[in-house]
Amino acid sequence: MVSLIYSFIMLAIQSASAGQGPPPPSQNRGGQLPIDDHLWILIVLGILFGAYILFKRNRSTNKAS
Repeated sequence: MVSLIYSFIMLAIQSASAGQGPPPPSQNRGGQLPIDDHLWILIVLGILFGAYILFKRNRSTNKAS
């Protein structure tokens, strides 16, 4: 019963605040950080890290045999 009352209260609050719409965008954005710059560095680091893991795994299996 309590959860039913809680659900109705939350539904009423949401419907009351939904009529206002989203706030206007801010004019002061500040410095923006580009996402796509130097993406190739992350790719190269990922390939090098993958090669290191494969080398380490291959070396450990060769020691065991």
